[in-house]
Parts: sequence; C-alpha cells; structure tokens
Amino acid sequence: MFRATFTDYTPCFLRIEEIKDPFGFLQSIFESQPNPETTIDECWDFWTMAFRPNYWMTHESPRVLYENFLKLARLLDTGWIISRICPSYLTIGKAVKIGYKPGQECDTNEHARSLIKAYETLNNSYLQYNRFDLPFELYNTFYHGLMPTSLDFEDLLKESTYSSFQEINELIISLYEIYQAEKGRKISKNDTVKLEGFTKFALNHNITQFNYYDSVENIFEAFDKTQFLSIIEFLKSTSCSHFFWKSNGNPANVLYYLEELQFVMEVLWDYYIIEPGYVGFEKWEIPKKNRNQIKHLPKQALINPLKYLQEEFEKRNLAHRRKDIEEWRLAILDNNWHNQDEHKDIQDFLCCVIEIADLLEFKPVNY
Repeated sequence: MFRATFTDYTPCFLRIEEIKDPFGFLQSIFESQPNPETTIDECWDFWTMAFRPNYWMTHESPRVLYENFLKLARLLDTGWIISRICPSYLTIGKAVKIGYKPGQECDTNEHARSLIKAYETLNNSYLQYNRFDLPFELYNTFYHGLMPTSLDFEDLLKESTYSSFQEINELIISLYEIYQAEKGRKISKNDTVKLEGFTKFALNHNITQFNYYDSVENIFEAFDKTQFLSIIEFLKSTSCSHFFWKSNGNPANVLYYLEELQFVMEVLWDYYIIEPGYVGFEKWEIPKKNRNQIKHLPKQALINPLKYLQEEFEKRNLAHRRKDIEEWRLAILDNNWHNQDEHKDIQDFLCCVIEIADLLEFKPVNY
C-alpha cells in the first residue's frame, strides 16, 4: 500500500460478491455484535500497538491482527460503496419534518433522522478523504504496531494519530446504525447497475489491487535482484517454522517484503501483459554473463522472458496469483508449521518474476 496513489477512491479489499451486496457484508461483520464496540476495540488495538513496543506479542499471532486489519479495511471500502447508492429519496422522505400547519405540532421520525445522520457521516467522510487517506492511515498504524525495521512512516503516523482514529470510529458507528436500519434490504435495479460498475475494482477481478505511482523503472528501488531472492528464501523458512513469532520480532517487515513482491508482479503485468500484442515475439539478446546468473527461469524462457511471463499468467491469472500471495502471507504471519511445498508455486513464480524484471534492460528497443 506504500506505493499506492492517493487519487480517486476505489475499493481494493472487496470481492465481487461483496461489492454487489454491501449490506450483506455489513451483516457478516455486525450480526453477532449487540453494538459496534467489538469492532471499535479492534480498531483501537492498532493505535495501542503503535505506541506500545511489543504489545502485538500479547495476541495469538500477527495473523490475527492482520485479519482484523483486513476486516476494517473492507468495512471502509463497504462504506464508500454504500455512500455511492444511499440514502434513497424514500429514506430521506421519512426523515424530513412534516410541512407546517397552524395549530399542529411539528413531528419528526427520530429513527429515520438517526439513519440520515449516519448516511451524512459516510458522505462527509468520503468527500473529505480522497483515495487512501483513511485506509492508508489505518494500515500505517497497524504496520507500525508490528515494529518495522525495513521501512518507516512514523512521521505520517504522528500527524494523524487522533484525527484518523476519530474519523474511522465515527464511520464504524454509522455503518452499524445503517446495518441495524437496513436489515433485509433488497438492492434496487438501479443500484444493482451502479454496483455492477464497481465490480471492476474487485480483489478477485483481473486488475492490479492498487493504482501505483511508481513504474517498472522503480522495481529495484528498494531491493536489488539478489536481495529480493534472499527475501523469498527468508519468507519460505518463516512459513515452515512452528511458533516462529514467539521468539522473533518485527513482523511488519514481512508485510513490507510481500508488498514489494506483489508490486513487482502487478506492475510487470500492468505495463507489459495487459496490452495484447505488446509482449512481441522477438528473441532477446541477453549476454552470456547474465544468462549464467539465471537460477529460476527455465532455459526456454530466456528466448523472450515477457512472452514466458504472459504464458504463465494465462495458466493462472493475476487475481489468482495475488490470492496465492495472500494465502502465503497468512501462513507466514501465523504461528503454525506449514509444509515447505504448500506455497511452492507462488514462491517459484515470484523468483521468476524477479529474474524477468532484472532482464528488462535487454528487451528489444521496439517494445
């Protein structure tokens, strides 16, 4: 998320079926809660972690905290989705004051007005905050609570400590109010059309998860090829360890490493694979010295590395590859032992992606 742009807000953590049924998603979060306190407490936990060193270790594993982050990020995305279609004129009509009549007391539907207030909070929040202000601040707070040593945005954390929590807290309360009021609501035909238009941003749609401000030129900005490959080896060993996080610290580094690997994969797909015919069929002139340094790409892939990458994405598309990374991330962050071959496909694929990125300087000049 650290390479994402802050331009137009688009939902990045919801699946297609959740975008089509945002009220159903609210139900999945809130139906077992008598009030929004549980979700608010989970959110506050991140701010506690950010300012209490090693507090994250009081939880079962970093995975539990990461899953709580995902729940909150998806809740924020759902709020944005709902703000695009609500409130309806029927809901507004229930909340307005009855027209003045001499000798008659003015009456209002307080329940409806409470719902309108909740919708106003949503609309005001998403009008004030563009793209990732709130989701980014949530992630950055969570990230710092896991004590990073690799990348630090502590200055941004200090700037938004109070205001961001307050804003997210109000959104959670409003979304709970909306959930209570809109139980069993059926999506109208007009809203169904609107929601269908948002599914192109879904996590399981074949598109990059984030809009990146960096390009292929920045792939090796943080790590070179050798460092990337060593990171993959480190992550392999982490997911194969039992109770790893009981005796090891700084799980935020794992988030950062996997985020960088996902960025490399997605930016290569976005720049070269998404455009039909852009890969080309020409043979690459790769010096013998560089060819001899290849350890993961098959020999035939060196004829045209991007063509090979295209074929690999045809076997398993970007959305599925991203899901593979997510499943590996969850395995790394929990405290359970995982078979070393469980995530071998995505590990091998990412090694190939890194080697292809390192060979881009040898692609034909007409690319």
